[in-house]
Amino acid sequence: MHLLPRLHLRPFLLSLIIVSSVAAKIIHLLQHIRTLPRSSFLLYLPTFFLFDFLVVVVAWALLQKTLGIGNVVGLAIVALVAIVDLSAASSQLGFFYVTGAEVRWGAATSVAADSGGLKLLLSGLVPVVAVGAAILVLASIISPLVWLIFDSWFSSVVNSVLTLRSRCSGGESGGRYLPLSNNEQKQPHSRKSIVLYVTVVFFTCLAYLQITRPPVPYDHMSGTIPFTLWEALNPAEKVCQSTEQQPFPLPELVSEDLWEPASGRYKGWNPGLVNSSSEYEQIFSKPKWAPETWPAGFGRWELQSNDTLDNSSYTESLVQSKCPGPFNIHNTYDPTIDPMRITNLGSDILEPVQKVLADHKVSIKHVIVMEMESARKDIFPFKMGSHLHEMIVDYYGTTEDSNMDELNAKLAAMTPIAEQITGESGNFPSEARESAERNLTWKDPSGPDMGGINVVGAVTGSSLSFKSFLGSHCGVAPLPVDFMFENRAEIYQPCMMHILDLFNQLKEERGVKATDMRSAKWKSIFMQSITGEFDNQNHLNDQMGFQSTIVKEKIDTGRAKYYHEDMKEINYFGYPEIEILPYLNDSIHEAKANGDRLFLSHFTSTTHHPWGTPSGFPTENYWSGDHLINKHEDNNKFLNAVRYVDTWLGTVMKLLEDTGIANETLVVFVGDHGQAFKEDSHITGTFENGHISNFRIPLVFRHPLLPRIDVAANATSISILPTILDLLIHTDSLDADDTEAASDLIHEYEGQSLIRPYKNTHNGREAWNIGIINTGGTMLSVASAAVPYRLTLPLTEEHTFLFSDLSKDPNEIDVIEDWDSNSLYSRIEKKYGEEAAHWAEKAIDVGHWWVNEKKRIWNYRE
Repeated sequence: MHLLPRLHLRPFLLSLIIVSSVAAKIIHLLQHIRTLPRSSFLLYLPTFFLFDFLVVVVAWALLQKTLGIGNVVGLAIVALVAIVDLSAASSQLGFFYVTGAEVRWGAATSVAADSGGLKLLLSGLVPVVAVGAAILVLASIISPLVWLIFDSWFSSVVNSVLTLRSRCSGGESGGRYLPLSNNEQKQPHSRKSIVLYVTVVFFTCLAYLQITRPPVPYDHMSGTIPFTLWEALNPAEKVCQSTEQQPFPLPELVSEDLWEPASGRYKGWNPGLVNSSSEYEQIFSKPKWAPETWPAGFGRWELQSNDTLDNSSYTESLVQSKCPGPFNIHNTYDPTIDPMRITNLGSDILEPVQKVLADHKVSIKHVIVMEMESARKDIFPFKMGSHLHEMIVDYYGTTEDSNMDELNAKLAAMTPIAEQITGESGNFPSEARESAERNLTWKDPSGPDMGGINVVGAVTGSSLSFKSFLGSHCGVAPLPVDFMFENRAEIYQPCMMHILDLFNQLKEERGVKATDMRSAKWKSIFMQSITGEFDNQNHLNDQMGFQSTIVKEKIDTGRAKYYHEDMKEINYFGYPEIEILPYLNDSIHEAKANGDRLFLSHFTSTTHHPWGTPSGFPTENYWSGDHLINKHEDNNKFLNAVRYVDTWLGTVMKLLEDTGIANETLVVFVGDHGQAFKEDSHITGTFENGHISNFRIPLVFRHPLLPRIDVAANATSISILPTILDLLIHTDSLDADDTEAASDLIHEYEGQSLIRPYKNTHNGREAWNIGIINTGGTMLSVASAAVPYRLTLPLTEEHTFLFSDLSKDPNEIDVIEDWDSNSLYSRIEKKYGEEAAHWAEKAIDVGHWWVNEKKRIWNYRE
């Protein structure tokens, strides 16, 4: 009984390390247990804890009482490890509780370095603290037993080893022993020998399993804190990317007999390798419409006339790089050698659009892009009979008419504005729609069959918001690395704002005075009610060419024009959208007064975690409240946030009507990405979650004088910019010089125009849709417009392959998941056939090629 008071701290520290390590390891294994055969998992299960055990052994040794400073040093080291383990395990379990995902320490440290990101992490502090407290309590309770077991075991082993060494050396056994437990010194030699024998046999078998097991995925599953934390916080070995385009993995599709000659403005297609910078001059000839000096964003055109590229952002990235090589190599995008590019600009404009353009004048004086945070296509609008609707109905557990009428009335009132914007009905009974129609913030005044183009089948290019933002505004594919290296790089295509600056500059050089809409200058503005500092967004906005920005930091100071003391933040990023309404109103009135053309980009944010809404906004309980525990609280909060944003969209559309610019404004509605919940996937959110609900997004080109049509296109948001240019050109909304420039520039982009028939295939080539999964450098979504298949491609050994056939499993409820590609092919062929397995093989090759190619054209240097 004297052991506890004498060694109270030491048993507690050992117990704390064991409880923390085991808890973290169990959560770690739960992430992957479904991906392995049960027999393999059970066979290798002991090896997963080998390094945890070694940590415990070292900790026990350091906790043995010795004389002098070594005693204090050992205790301090173990205490530090225990604190680190407790912190890491608490964070890991807390993160799992909130998201169902696993913490990536490298990503967490990058997010925590940002003030907005730190607030995001702190939003999950409560479960982390609760888990930490539980670990401390459990470790304290079991510490005497843990110390007794491990001290007795380790003492027996060490004592036996020392006895054997003494006998082998012919010396006396006494006096050679370490100061071990009193109990152990009284044990018979035979018992100690048995303990040693069993221990040696067990760990010999364990070592054999450790050596012979496959490295993937078992090495990752054996990760042990604090080693996993240490590895993440230390930079990985740098990998230098090739400066040359790599051969396309499907050579039969890019053979010379399939090359296409130049025709008119089309530059042709002859995919090959560009091996030296001396060939750029031949590739990029100076166009007739070129300005005297190129504005920002046209670096690859300027390259042709400059011998050096001083002061460019990509040069900075090269200088900071440890990769060898000349600084004058500047890779860039060339549509003529892009083996994946399929253009539809040679096809006629869709017949309904042609008919309207011939029938009446359609003017596009202003363009507004509404980028909507976490906008899921299946909730834009919310539809009766959808997968989510059926889940909500099932959760109610009753089919009584009165209950269903009440539920459907609430659900019908969630997205009535989205119904009008898209032209898609929510399919709710007329009685359920009555309340929603009475409380509309905006009613579409468009004529019959008019209202714009609704794209059905659109997916995001990235489930990380700012990477997606680049696609919708610049027509570029994002860089497949973690977070926003793009902030420090040269965007390889001109963004829409850069093109509008070019139009302005062409007018200035010609001395054109504004006499009508087409000769007026453009003003580009970005607006959001949240911070512009997260992930250096303000710098990204500058890189993209916005002339002015309005963000939280500009509206919540006493100097702000519409500042008021009762402004209340609804999440860790900032305010509800309503706070920028007066600034939006001012921008429109100023543009009208000055005769400017407005390009306005607005990013909504209320549908971001934690899905808060203003205090005065009435919330609904869409999921039944009759259950003891509401398992759907997060989804319910999200649906309320969706309803708030829907109301806000109506407010904006009403403002366009009230200010008189609705009939001359093209409004593009697009989601940055979707949002998965536990109702959809075992992981909540977008972080390292490739579920389809994170990728399906709404995409609408709204104009009251354009025909109301649905366009079936499995396209990404990189098609937005060429579609806007195509509409500006063919609605005669640009002057002659701007039209000339736009007609050339539209052929430079990877995306297809969505006012023309979308090409799913061309000469055997598929229209691939490759998307980056948050945070960017670990997983890809690989799909094709030609087939219903979809692959989640791991870029590291820490993730699995996932395959689905969306024609048979549209909600990805029963995906094929595997660590090995060959095993994956076999399982796909067994379930879906040889064609699907062959496509998966192609998708993996194309995905890896795409990663290298995007790093090349972004001039990425690790």
